[in-house]
Amino acid sequence: MHFSKLLLSLILSIALFTQTSWAQIASTEALFNQQTDILSSKEKIIQFTARKDVAKILEQMDVDPQTIEERVAAMTDEEASKFAHEIDTLPAGSDALGSLVGAAVFIFVLLLITDILGLTKVFNFTRSVR
Repeated sequence: MHFSKLLLSLILSIALFTQTSWAQIASTEALFNQQTDILSSKEKIIQFTARKDVAKILEQMDVDPQTIEERVAAMTDEEASKFAHEIDTLPAGSDALGSLVGAAVFIFVLLLITDILGLTKVFNFTRSVR
């Protein structure tokens, strides 16, 4: 029982320390440079669609590159920055296999720990602490 309390307090303390954030005062230069970031967002979208692999896929879908440029030019600044952010944050060419493997490993470790603590009896190769 003492070990489980220690383990729980360790996990909670790590979780609390990882949630910290740092606030900073925004300078005038940073606020004015934000406008150039929006312009670069539209350029980033154009550059992304001009890549060979993306252009090949768009060509297979019968999408004209001139149409893409016109639609990007018609985007609002907010839409362009959101789309550029999605381009930066989405994983490239990944599928659900990595997520499934990660979930399976997490569940295995969770069941293994609960087996060792004596809360469950799922695996035959573990011995309970109790």
